[in-house]
Amino acid sequence: MGYDGPAIYRAPFGSAEAQANFDRTVRSGVDADGIDASTVRELSGTVRLWGTKASVEGSWRKVEAGDFLIFYRDGQYPYAAEVLGTERNEELGREIWPNHGEGQPWVCIIYLDEPVELGVDSAEIHDLAGYEIEHTMGFSPLNEMGIGGVRGRWGSVEAFVYGDDEPRPPDVDVRAVPSVDVPVSTLDDLHFPGGQAGAIVDQVNAALNAGKHIVFTGPPGTGKTEIARRVSRHLAVTHDEVYSGHEMTTATADWSTFETVGGYMPEEDGEGDLSFVAGQVLRRFKRDDVQRNEPLVIDEINRADIDKSFGQLFTLLSEQGVQLPFTRDGEEIEILPGDEFDGELQPNQYVMPESWRLFATMNSYDKTALYEMSYAFMRRFAFIHVDAPEIPEDDPGALVAEYAAGWGIDTDADLMTDVGNVWRIANTTIEERKLGPAIVKDMLSHVTHSGLSRQAALTQAVADYVFPQLEGVARREAIVSELTSLDCLDGDRLTALARDILQVRLADGQ
Repeated sequence: MGYDGPAIYRAPFGSAEAQANFDRTVRSGVDADGIDASTVRELSGTVRLWGTKASVEGSWRKVEAGDFLIFYRDGQYPYAAEVLGTERNEELGREIWPNHGEGQPWVCIIYLDEPVELGVDSAEIHDLAGYEIEHTMGFSPLNEMGIGGVRGRWGSVEAFVYGDDEPRPPDVDVRAVPSVDVPVSTLDDLHFPGGQAGAIVDQVNAALNAGKHIVFTGPPGTGKTEIARRVSRHLAVTHDEVYSGHEMTTATADWSTFETVGGYMPEEDGEGDLSFVAGQVLRRFKRDDVQRNEPLVIDEINRADIDKSFGQLFTLLSEQGVQLPFTRDGEEIEILPGDEFDGELQPNQYVMPESWRLFATMNSYDKTALYEMSYAFMRRFAFIHVDAPEIPEDDPGALVAEYAAGWGIDTDADLMTDVGNVWRIANTTIEERKLGPAIVKDMLSHVTHSGLSRQAALTQAVADYVFPQLEGVARREAIVSELTSLDCLDGDRLTALARDILQVRLADGQ
Protein backbone atom coordinates (compact mmCIF):
# COMPACT_ATOMS: atom_id res chain seq x y z
CA MET A 1 0.00 0.00 0.00
CA GLY A 2 1.55 3.29 -1.10
CA TYR A 3 1.31 6.65 0.58
CA ASP A 4 -1.80 8.64 -0.37
CA GLY A 5 -1.63 11.48 2.14
CA PRO A 6 -0.91 15.20 1.56
CA ALA A 7 2.03 16.32 -0.53
CA ILE A 8 4.41 19.16 0.32
CA TYR A 9 5.42 21.86 -2.16
CA ARG A 10 8.36 24.19 -1.65
CA ALA A 11 7.64 27.83 -2.45
CA PRO A 12 10.55 30.27 -2.21
CA PHE A 13 10.13 34.02 -1.76
CA GLY A 14 13.74 35.07 -2.20
CA SER A 15 13.49 38.62 -3.53
CA ALA A 16 12.21 41.75 -1.80
CA GLU A 17 9.23 41.80 -4.18
CA ALA A 18 8.36 38.18 -3.41
CA GLN A 19 8.67 38.87 0.32
CA ALA A 20 6.24 41.80 -0.05
CA ASN A 21 3.86 39.59 -2.01
CA PHE A 22 4.00 36.91 0.67
CA ASP A 23 3.33 39.37 3.49
CA ARG A 24 0.44 40.96 1.62
CA THR A 25 -1.36 38.01 0.03
CA VAL A 26 -0.51 35.08 2.34
CA ARG A 27 0.17 36.42 5.84
CA SER A 28 -2.29 39.31 5.76
CA GLY A 29 -4.53 38.16 2.93
CA VAL A 30 -6.60 40.38 0.63
CA ASP A 31 -10.20 41.49 0.96
CA ALA A 32 -12.45 39.50 -1.37
CA ASP A 33 -14.58 42.62 -2.00
CA GLY A 34 -11.53 44.36 -3.45
CA ILE A 35 -10.85 41.70 -6.12
CA ASP A 36 -12.16 42.82 -9.51
CA ALA A 37 -10.99 39.95 -11.71
CA SER A 38 -13.47 37.18 -12.46
CA THR A 39 -12.86 33.81 -10.83
CA VAL A 40 -14.61 30.45 -10.72
CA ARG A 41 -14.16 30.38 -6.95
CA GLU A 42 -16.67 32.03 -4.62
CA LEU A 43 -14.62 34.51 -2.60
CA SER A 44 -15.63 36.12 0.66
CA GLY A 45 -13.91 37.71 3.61
CA THR A 46 -10.11 37.48 3.69
CA VAL A 47 -8.59 35.54 0.82
CA ARG A 48 -5.07 34.13 1.07
CA LEU A 49 -3.37 33.07 -2.11
CA TRP A 50 -0.02 32.42 -3.74
CA GLY A 51 0.92 32.11 -7.38
CA THR A 52 3.45 30.65 -9.79
CA LYS A 53 4.62 31.38 -13.31
CA ALA A 54 3.44 29.32 -16.26
CA SER A 55 6.93 27.81 -16.53
CA VAL A 56 6.26 25.65 -13.45
CA GLU A 57 2.69 24.76 -14.39
CA GLY A 58 3.62 21.09 -14.57
CA SER A 59 4.29 21.01 -10.81
CA TRP A 60 1.37 23.33 -10.02
CA ARG A 61 -1.15 21.06 -11.80
CA LYS A 62 -0.38 18.30 -9.28
CA VAL A 63 -1.27 20.49 -6.29
CA GLU A 64 -4.50 19.39 -4.59
CA ALA A 65 -6.64 20.65 -1.74
CA GLY A 66 -5.20 19.31 1.50
CA ASP A 67 -1.59 19.53 0.32
CA PHE A 68 0.79 21.98 1.98
CA LEU A 69 3.04 24.78 0.81
CA ILE A 70 6.19 25.41 2.85
CA PHE A 71 7.72 28.81 2.16
CA TYR A 72 11.50 29.17 1.85
CA ARG A 73 13.57 32.21 2.82
CA ASP A 74 17.27 32.52 3.77
CA GLY A 75 17.96 28.92 4.76
CA GLN A 76 14.66 28.35 6.55
CA TYR A 77 11.09 27.31 5.98
CA PRO A 78 9.50 29.89 8.29
CA TYR A 79 5.85 29.30 7.31
CA ALA A 80 3.54 26.61 5.99
CA ALA A 81 -0.01 26.81 4.71
CA GLU A 82 -2.62 24.25 3.72
CA VAL A 83 -3.94 24.33 0.16
CA LEU A 84 -7.67 25.04 -0.25
CA GLY A 85 -7.78 24.90 -4.03
CA THR A 86 -6.19 26.00 -7.31
CA GLU A 87 -7.17 27.98 -10.39
CA ARG A 88 -5.43 29.08 -13.57
CA ASN A 89 -6.38 32.72 -13.96
CA GLU A 90 -4.01 35.19 -15.63
CA GLU A 91 -6.35 38.13 -15.11
CA LEU A 92 -6.50 37.48 -11.37
CA GLY A 93 -2.75 36.92 -11.17
CA ARG A 94 -2.01 40.24 -12.88
CA GLU A 95 -4.37 42.06 -10.53
CA ILE A 96 -3.12 40.48 -7.29
CA TRP A 97 0.61 40.56 -8.14
CA PRO A 98 1.24 43.48 -10.52
CA ASN A 99 4.96 43.49 -9.61
CA HIS A 100 5.69 40.27 -11.53
CA GLY A 101 8.76 39.89 -13.71
CA GLU A 102 8.61 41.26 -17.23
CA GLY A 103 6.41 38.98 -19.32
CA GLN A 104 6.11 36.42 -16.48
CA PRO A 105 2.82 37.02 -14.64
CA TRP A 106 1.74 34.62 -11.91
CA VAL A 107 -1.06 32.79 -13.67
CA CYS A 108 -1.24 29.61 -11.57
CA ILE A 109 -3.22 30.49 -8.46
CA ILE A 110 -3.11 28.55 -5.17
CA TYR A 111 -5.71 29.40 -2.52
CA LEU A 112 -4.48 28.87 1.03
CA ASP A 113 -5.62 28.57 4.59
CA GLU A 114 -4.08 30.89 7.19
CA PRO A 115 -0.32 30.21 7.37
CA VAL A 116 1.27 28.75 10.50
CA GLU A 117 4.77 29.36 11.76
CA LEU A 118 7.05 26.45 10.92
CA GLY A 119 10.59 27.64 11.71
CA VAL A 120 12.45 24.62 10.34
CA ASP A 121 15.92 24.87 8.82
CA SER A 122 15.94 23.98 5.14
CA ALA A 123 19.03 21.83 5.70
CA GLU A 124 17.01 19.53 7.96
CA ILE A 125 14.27 19.01 5.37
CA HIS A 126 16.66 18.76 2.44
CA ASP A 127 18.77 16.19 4.26
CA LEU A 128 15.69 14.02 4.71
CA ALA A 129 15.01 14.36 0.97
CA GLY A 130 18.61 13.70 -0.10
CA TYR A 131 19.05 17.14 -1.64
CA GLU A 132 22.62 18.39 -1.68
CA ILE A 133 21.73 22.10 -1.58
CA GLU A 134 20.11 23.98 1.28
CA HIS A 135 18.28 26.53 -0.87
CA THR A 136 15.20 26.06 -3.04
CA MET A 137 15.58 26.85 -6.73
CA GLY A 138 11.89 27.39 -7.50
CA PHE A 139 8.37 26.13 -6.85
CA SER A 140 8.66 22.33 -6.67
CA PRO A 141 7.32 19.31 -4.80
CA LEU A 142 9.25 17.73 -1.94
CA ASN A 143 10.29 14.33 -3.23
CA GLU A 144 9.07 10.94 -2.05
CA MET A 145 12.03 10.44 0.27
CA GLY A 146 11.48 13.85 1.81
CA ILE A 147 7.83 13.05 2.54
CA GLY A 148 8.89 9.75 4.07
CA GLY A 149 11.54 11.50 6.15
CA VAL A 150 9.03 14.06 7.42
CA ARG A 151 6.57 11.33 8.34
CA GLY A 152 9.29 9.29 10.00
CA ARG A 153 10.48 12.23 12.10
CA TRP A 154 7.18 13.98 12.90
CA GLY A 155 4.71 11.12 12.51
CA SER A 156 2.72 12.71 9.67
CA VAL A 157 2.77 15.69 7.33
CA GLU A 158 -0.05 17.26 9.34
CA ALA A 159 1.91 16.86 12.58
CA PHE A 160 4.94 18.44 10.90
CA VAL A 161 2.90 21.53 10.01
CA TYR A 162 0.48 21.88 12.89
CA GLY A 163 2.24 20.01 15.67
CA ASP A 164 0.64 17.10 17.47
CA ASP A 165 0.36 17.05 21.26
CA GLU A 166 -0.89 13.48 21.16
CA PRO A 167 0.77 11.70 18.22
CA ARG A 168 -0.82 8.45 17.19
CA PRO A 169 1.53 5.51 17.85
CA PRO A 170 2.47 3.71 14.64
CA ASP A 171 0.58 0.51 13.99
CA VAL A 172 3.40 -1.90 13.16
CA ASP A 173 2.76 -5.47 12.07
CA VAL A 174 5.89 -7.28 13.29
CA ARG A 175 5.09 -10.39 11.24
CA ALA A 176 4.39 -8.74 7.88
CA VAL A 177 7.07 -8.95 5.19
CA PRO A 178 6.18 -6.88 2.12
CA SER A 179 7.38 -7.72 -1.35
CA VAL A 180 9.99 -5.06 -2.08
CA ASP A 181 10.35 -3.47 -5.51
CA VAL A 182 12.73 -0.53 -5.24
CA PRO A 183 12.56 1.33 -8.59
CA VAL A 184 15.62 2.60 -10.43
CA SER A 185 14.16 6.11 -10.05
CA THR A 186 15.13 5.93 -6.37
CA LEU A 187 18.67 6.63 -7.55
CA ASP A 188 17.65 9.55 -9.78
CA ASP A 189 20.25 12.38 -9.83
CA LEU A 190 22.88 9.91 -8.60
CA HIS A 191 24.62 9.42 -11.91
CA PHE A 192 25.76 5.90 -12.77
CA PRO A 193 27.15 5.22 -16.26
CA GLY A 194 25.68 2.47 -18.37
CA GLY A 195 23.31 0.13 -16.59
CA GLN A 196 25.00 0.25 -13.18
CA ALA A 197 22.01 1.84 -11.43
CA GLY A 198 19.69 -0.90 -12.67
CA ALA A 199 22.14 -3.60 -11.62
CA ILE A 200 22.48 -2.13 -8.12
CA VAL A 201 18.71 -1.86 -7.65
CA ASP A 202 18.21 -5.41 -8.90
CA GLN A 203 20.70 -6.71 -6.32
CA VAL A 204 19.02 -4.66 -3.58
CA ASN A 205 15.58 -6.05 -4.40
CA ALA A 206 16.85 -9.62 -4.58
CA ALA A 207 18.66 -9.33 -1.24
CA LEU A 208 15.76 -7.69 0.61
CA ASN A 209 13.20 -10.16 -0.71
CA ALA A 210 15.54 -13.00 0.29
CA GLY A 211 15.46 -11.67 3.86
CA LYS A 212 19.06 -10.42 3.88
CA HIS A 213 20.59 -7.33 5.41
CA ILE A 214 22.89 -5.39 3.07
CA VAL A 215 26.44 -4.02 3.12
CA PHE A 216 27.37 -1.66 0.28
CA THR A 217 31.09 -1.91 -0.48
CA GLY A 218 33.39 -0.17 -2.93
CA PRO A 219 35.93 2.62 -3.38
CA PRO A 220 35.42 5.94 -1.58
CA GLY A 221 33.11 8.42 -3.26
CA THR A 222 30.96 5.99 -5.26
CA GLY A 223 27.65 6.88 -3.57
CA LYS A 224 27.31 3.92 -1.18
CA THR A 225 25.96 5.95 1.73
CA GLU A 226 23.43 7.81 -0.40
CA ILE A 227 22.18 4.56 -1.94
CA ALA A 228 21.65 3.08 1.54
CA ARG A 229 19.83 6.20 2.72
CA ARG A 230 17.56 6.30 -0.29
CA VAL A 231 16.66 2.63 -0.13
CA SER A 232 15.79 2.84 3.57
CA ARG A 233 13.69 5.95 2.93
CA HIS A 234 11.92 4.24 0.05
CA LEU A 235 10.93 1.36 2.32
CA ALA A 236 9.56 3.76 4.94
CA VAL A 237 7.55 5.73 2.36
CA THR A 238 6.12 2.94 0.21
CA HIS A 239 5.39 0.46 3.00
CA ASP A 240 4.14 2.71 5.79
CA GLU A 241 1.89 -0.10 7.01
CA VAL A 242 5.07 -1.95 8.00
CA TYR A 243 7.77 0.66 8.60
CA SER A 244 7.53 3.58 11.02
CA GLY A 245 10.55 5.54 9.78
CA HIS A 246 14.27 5.07 9.24
CA GLU A 247 17.50 6.17 10.90
CA MET A 248 21.19 6.58 10.12
CA THR A 249 24.34 6.56 12.24
CA THR A 250 28.11 6.32 11.75
CA ALA A 251 30.22 3.63 13.37
CA THR A 252 33.36 4.49 15.34
CA ALA A 253 36.27 2.52 16.77
CA ASP A 254 34.90 3.23 20.27
CA TRP A 255 31.67 1.33 19.72
CA SER A 256 30.72 -1.49 22.08
CA THR A 257 27.43 -3.27 22.69
CA PHE A 258 26.42 -0.24 24.75
CA GLU A 259 26.03 1.79 21.52
CA THR A 260 24.14 -0.92 19.62
CA VAL A 261 22.28 -2.99 22.23
CA GLY A 262 22.29 -0.76 25.30
CA GLY A 263 23.26 -0.89 28.94
CA TYR A 264 22.77 0.57 32.38
CA MET A 265 22.77 4.34 32.89
CA PRO A 266 22.16 6.44 36.04
CA GLU A 267 18.59 7.64 36.29
CA GLU A 268 17.90 11.37 35.97
CA ASP A 269 16.60 11.76 39.53
CA GLY A 270 20.18 11.85 40.83
CA GLU A 271 19.54 9.09 43.36
CA GLY A 272 22.26 6.89 41.88
CA ASP A 273 19.92 4.14 40.67
CA LEU A 274 20.69 2.50 37.34
CA SER A 275 18.22 1.67 34.60
CA PHE A 276 18.55 -0.03 31.23
CA VAL A 277 18.85 2.34 28.25
CA ALA A 278 18.40 0.91 24.74
CA GLY A 279 21.14 1.34 22.12
CA GLN A 280 20.94 2.30 18.45
CA VAL A 281 19.51 -0.99 17.22
CA LEU A 282 17.00 -1.61 19.99
CA ARG A 283 15.66 1.94 19.63
CA ARG A 284 14.67 1.04 16.09
CA PHE A 285 12.36 -1.61 17.58
CA LYS A 286 10.79 0.29 20.46
CA ARG A 287 10.66 3.83 21.84
CA ASP A 288 8.37 5.29 24.47
CA ASP A 289 7.00 1.75 24.99
CA VAL A 290 5.67 1.76 21.41
CA GLN A 291 6.60 -0.86 18.81
CA ARG A 292 8.63 0.57 15.94
CA ASN A 293 10.18 -0.71 12.73
CA GLU A 294 12.88 1.63 11.45
CA PRO A 295 15.51 0.39 8.99
CA LEU A 296 18.96 1.45 10.21
CA VAL A 297 21.87 2.63 8.06
CA ILE A 298 25.31 2.27 9.67
CA ASP A 299 27.88 4.23 7.72
CA GLU A 300 31.47 2.92 7.67
CA ILE A 301 30.53 -0.13 9.72
CA ASN A 302 34.01 -1.66 9.71
CA ARG A 303 35.37 1.29 11.65
CA ALA A 304 33.90 -0.55 14.64
CA ASP A 305 35.10 -3.81 16.15
CA ILE A 306 32.13 -5.82 14.91
CA ASP A 307 32.42 -8.70 17.37
CA LYS A 308 32.72 -6.32 20.32
CA SER A 309 30.02 -3.89 19.25
CA PHE A 310 27.35 -6.31 18.03
CA GLY A 311 27.66 -9.13 20.57
CA GLN A 312 24.23 -10.64 21.15
CA LEU A 313 22.90 -9.16 17.91
CA PHE A 314 24.68 -11.94 15.99
CA THR A 315 22.08 -14.33 17.37
CA LEU A 316 19.23 -11.92 16.72
CA LEU A 317 20.25 -11.42 13.09
CA SER A 318 19.93 -15.20 12.74
CA GLU A 319 16.27 -14.73 13.73
CA GLN A 320 16.63 -16.27 17.18
CA GLY A 321 15.56 -14.71 20.46
CA VAL A 322 18.15 -13.24 22.85
CA GLN A 323 18.22 -12.77 26.64
CA LEU A 324 20.30 -9.77 27.71
CA PRO A 325 22.22 -9.54 31.04
CA PHE A 326 20.07 -6.57 32.08
CA THR A 327 16.74 -6.25 33.85
CA ARG A 328 13.81 -3.87 33.82
CA ASP A 329 11.22 -4.02 36.61
CA GLY A 330 12.87 -7.21 37.80
CA GLU A 331 12.48 -8.98 34.44
CA GLU A 332 15.36 -9.85 32.12
CA ILE A 333 15.51 -7.80 28.93
CA GLU A 334 14.67 -10.02 25.99
CA ILE A 335 14.73 -9.47 22.23
CA LEU A 336 12.34 -11.56 20.17
CA PRO A 337 12.06 -12.08 16.41
CA GLY A 338 8.69 -11.04 15.05
CA ASP A 339 7.51 -14.54 14.22
CA GLU A 340 7.91 -15.60 17.86
CA PHE A 341 5.94 -12.70 19.33
CA ASP A 342 2.24 -12.82 20.01
CA GLY A 343 0.47 -10.72 22.57
CA GLU A 344 1.03 -7.42 24.33
CA LEU A 345 4.48 -5.80 24.33
CA GLN A 346 5.96 -5.89 27.84
CA PRO A 347 8.36 -3.26 29.30
CA ASN A 348 11.24 -5.77 29.27
CA GLN A 349 10.61 -6.89 25.67
CA TYR A 350 11.95 -5.71 22.34
CA VAL A 351 10.63 -7.26 19.14
CA MET A 352 12.60 -7.24 15.89
CA PRO A 353 9.99 -7.14 13.09
CA GLU A 354 10.37 -9.76 10.38
CA SER A 355 10.77 -7.00 7.79
CA TRP A 356 13.41 -4.97 9.69
CA ARG A 357 16.61 -4.45 7.74
CA LEU A 358 20.10 -3.23 8.55
CA PHE A 359 22.03 -1.40 5.84
CA ALA A 360 25.74 -0.69 6.15
CA THR A 361 28.51 0.85 4.08
CA MET A 362 32.18 -0.04 3.95
CA ASN A 363 35.06 1.38 1.94
CA SER A 364 36.73 -1.65 0.45
CA TYR A 365 40.19 -0.10 0.96
CA ASP A 366 39.76 0.22 4.72
CA LYS A 367 40.20 -3.49 5.39
CA THR A 368 43.96 -3.32 5.96
CA ALA A 369 43.74 -0.52 8.52
CA LEU A 370 40.46 -1.14 10.30
CA TYR A 371 38.60 -3.96 11.95
CA GLU A 372 37.71 -6.81 9.65
CA MET A 373 34.36 -8.52 9.69
CA SER A 374 34.14 -12.05 10.97
CA TYR A 375 32.59 -14.70 8.76
CA ALA A 376 29.86 -15.17 11.36
CA PHE A 377 28.79 -11.60 10.76
CA MET A 378 29.26 -11.57 6.97
CA ARG A 379 27.03 -14.55 6.28
CA ARG A 380 24.04 -12.61 7.58
CA PHE A 381 24.46 -9.98 4.86
CA ALA A 382 24.41 -9.57 1.10
CA PHE A 383 27.47 -7.58 -0.04
CA ILE A 384 26.69 -5.29 -2.97
CA HIS A 385 29.72 -3.77 -4.66
CA VAL A 386 29.42 -0.20 -5.97
CA ASP A 387 32.41 0.26 -8.23
CA ALA A 388 34.03 3.35 -9.68
CA PRO A 389 33.41 3.73 -13.42
CA GLU A 390 35.93 2.89 -16.11
CA ILE A 391 37.54 6.15 -17.27
CA PRO A 392 38.18 6.36 -21.03
CA GLU A 393 41.85 7.12 -21.66
CA ASP A 394 41.24 8.93 -24.94
CA ASP A 395 38.56 11.32 -23.62
CA PRO A 396 38.24 11.33 -19.80
CA GLY A 397 36.57 14.72 -19.94
CA ALA A 398 33.51 13.20 -21.63
CA LEU A 399 32.78 11.07 -18.58
CA VAL A 400 33.30 14.05 -16.26
CA ALA A 401 30.87 16.03 -18.43
CA GLU A 402 28.20 13.33 -17.94
CA TYR A 403 28.54 13.61 -14.18
CA ALA A 404 28.73 17.43 -14.20
CA ALA A 405 25.44 17.58 -16.11
CA GLY A 406 23.80 15.33 -13.53
CA TRP A 407 25.18 17.43 -10.67
CA GLY A 408 24.14 20.71 -12.26
CA ILE A 409 27.73 22.00 -12.34
CA ASP A 410 28.21 24.41 -15.25
CA THR A 411 31.86 24.63 -16.27
CA ASP A 412 33.99 24.60 -19.41
CA ALA A 413 35.23 21.61 -21.38
CA ASP A 414 38.90 22.33 -20.61
CA LEU A 415 38.37 22.01 -16.86
CA MET A 416 36.41 18.77 -17.30
CA THR A 417 39.26 17.38 -19.40
CA ASP A 418 41.85 18.41 -16.81
CA VAL A 419 39.87 16.92 -13.93
CA GLY A 420 39.24 13.81 -16.01
CA ASN A 421 42.98 13.33 -16.50
CA VAL A 422 43.58 13.70 -12.77
CA TRP A 423 40.86 11.12 -12.11
CA ARG A 424 42.26 8.73 -14.74
CA ILE A 425 45.77 8.86 -13.25
CA ALA A 426 44.47 8.37 -9.71
CA ASN A 427 42.47 5.30 -10.77
CA THR A 428 44.79 3.58 -13.25
CA THR A 429 48.39 4.18 -12.15
CA ILE A 430 48.23 1.36 -9.60
CA GLU A 431 45.67 -1.40 -9.38
CA GLU A 432 45.13 -1.21 -5.64
CA ARG A 433 43.29 2.10 -5.55
CA LYS A 434 40.30 3.78 -7.20
CA LEU A 435 38.33 6.92 -6.43
CA GLY A 436 34.63 7.41 -7.02
CA PRO A 437 32.98 10.36 -8.76
CA ALA A 438 32.22 12.21 -5.50
CA ILE A 439 35.90 13.21 -5.40
CA VAL A 440 35.54 14.57 -8.94
CA LYS A 441 32.53 16.61 -7.88
CA ASP A 442 34.55 18.06 -5.00
CA MET A 443 37.37 19.09 -7.35
CA LEU A 444 35.02 20.68 -9.90
CA SER A 445 33.19 22.63 -7.21
CA HIS A 446 36.46 23.72 -5.61
CA VAL A 447 37.91 25.11 -8.83
CA THR A 448 34.72 26.82 -9.99
CA HIS A 449 34.41 28.63 -6.65
CA SER A 450 38.10 29.47 -6.20
CA GLY A 451 39.53 32.93 -6.76
CA LEU A 452 42.94 31.52 -7.69
CA SER A 453 44.21 30.88 -11.19
CA ARG A 454 42.94 27.72 -12.88
CA GLN A 455 46.24 25.89 -12.40
CA ALA A 456 46.66 26.95 -8.76
CA ALA A 457 43.06 26.10 -7.88
CA LEU A 458 43.21 22.64 -9.47
CA THR A 459 46.57 21.91 -7.82
CA GLN A 460 45.10 22.78 -4.44
CA ALA A 461 41.99 20.70 -5.18
CA VAL A 462 44.17 17.65 -5.87
CA ALA A 463 45.94 18.14 -2.54
CA ASP A 464 42.66 18.71 -0.67
CA TYR A 465 40.59 15.86 -2.10
CA VAL A 466 42.82 13.29 -3.84
CA PHE A 467 45.81 13.19 -1.51
CA PRO A 468 43.78 12.26 1.61
CA GLN A 469 42.53 9.18 -0.25
CA LEU A 470 46.13 8.05 -0.86
CA GLU A 471 47.03 7.79 2.83
CA GLY A 472 48.42 4.33 3.51
CA VAL A 473 48.68 3.38 -0.18
CA ALA A 474 51.98 1.57 -0.63
CA ARG A 475 52.81 2.95 -4.08
CA ARG A 476 51.28 6.38 -3.77
CA GLU A 477 54.48 8.03 -5.03
CA ALA A 478 53.77 6.56 -8.48
CA ILE A 479 50.41 8.36 -8.58
CA VAL A 480 51.95 11.63 -7.37
CA SER A 481 54.70 11.35 -9.99
CA GLU A 482 52.15 10.92 -12.79
CA LEU A 483 50.09 13.84 -11.52
CA THR A 484 53.07 16.21 -11.44
CA SER A 485 53.59 15.60 -15.15
CA LEU A 486 50.22 17.14 -16.07
CA ASP A 487 50.49 20.64 -17.56
CA CYS A 488 47.22 21.64 -15.87
CA LEU A 489 48.88 21.29 -12.44
CA ASP A 490 51.75 23.17 -10.80
CA GLY A 491 54.24 20.29 -10.53
CA ASP A 492 56.59 22.01 -8.09
CA ARG A 493 53.77 23.02 -5.77
CA LEU A 494 52.19 19.54 -5.95
CA THR A 495 55.55 17.92 -5.17
CA ALA A 496 55.91 20.10 -2.06
CA LEU A 497 52.35 19.35 -0.96
CA ALA A 498 52.90 15.60 -1.45
CA ARG A 499 55.99 15.78 0.75
CA ASP A 500 54.08 17.57 3.54
CA ILE A 501 50.79 15.67 3.32
CA LEU A 502 51.79 12.16 2.21
CA GLN A 503 55.49 12.11 3.19
CA VAL A 504 56.26 11.28 -0.44
CA ARG A 505 59.60 12.43 -1.84
CA LEU A 506 60.01 12.10 -5.59
CA ALA A 507 63.37 11.28 -7.13
CA ASP A 508 65.10 14.02 -9.09
CA GLY A 509 63.71 14.34 -12.56
CA GLN A 510 60.27 13.05 -11.63
